[in-house]
Amino acid sequence: MISRAWPLRRIWPLRRIWPLRRIWPLRRIWPLRRFAPVPRRPGPAVRACLAGLLLLGGPAAAQGTPALEPEALALLKGAGTALAGARTMSFTASALHDVPNAEGQSVLYTVQSRVTLRRPDRLRVETAGDGPPTEFVSDGRTMTLYWPRTRTVATAPAPAGLDAVLKAEAAAAGQSLAFADMLLAEAGTFTNGLIQAFVVGRSTLVGGVETNVVAFAAPDAQGQIWIGAQDRLPRQLWVTETAAPGRPRSGVTLGDWRLDAPLDDSAFTAADAAGAAPVPFTKPDL
Repeated sequence: MISRAWPLRRIWPLRRIWPLRRIWPLRRIWPLRRFAPVPRRPGPAVRACLAGLLLLGGPAAAQGTPALEPEALALLKGAGTALAGARTMSFTASALHDVPNAEGQSVLYTVQSRVTLRRPDRLRVETAGDGPPTEFVSDGRTMTLYWPRTRTVATAPAPAGLDAVLKAEAAAAGQSLAFADMLLAEAGTFTNGLIQAFVVGRSTLVGGVETNVVAFAAPDAQGQIWIGAQDRLPRQLWVTETAAPGRPRSGVTLGDWRLDAPLDDSAFTAADAAGAAPVPFTKPDL
């Protein structure tokens, strides 16, 4: 799912993950897309979700939950289809990353990004948070990564395809985007490699809209996503990397969605970087 199974690393953590250790690998921006086959026994997070259903007394609790519930898969595919069908999109992403340090103590990092995309190759990401603020722009020909605090700028030719652009940006910034799979979404983005998926219920507490809540699991990750009941857009995502030391967990809340709004070339310029000191397109010592 979300990049390598989810943006959901980029998943929908991701990969903009802090601190200077990446929570999600660059192989694909979310663990959710690299899911592979199949432990028989659900992990503890999935069992906890099932226990919650039992406490709620829902019908699925009484009868048992299918490994891949059709309703859950339909909701996940609907979210991927809604994103994949948009020629332009913009949204805000507020991420919280729970990263264990060397002693096992959880350390929380926050980051907020404003994202603007025009397919096939235009991208702008303005980010602030517990690390240095950055502005990243790709206009289809050149990638520009600007650090306002130090007035430094890195440029490089833009590779073909948003996937390659996101990987290059993550390598240069030293962190990955928690929402990358939102940008790369296809109809199957949020279902690839899953071994468990079920509907938890509905919520009206995320983003001010009614959402369908889906829990999912893959061999090396477990998560939960809130999907708009009317617009099918992802509103919140939490993912735990169950195979990683310390089981790091990341969540991202998505809002202010605009799909297919007109975006001209001026939205993808790096005017603020004019006059900044050039640095190599690799992570500088900030």
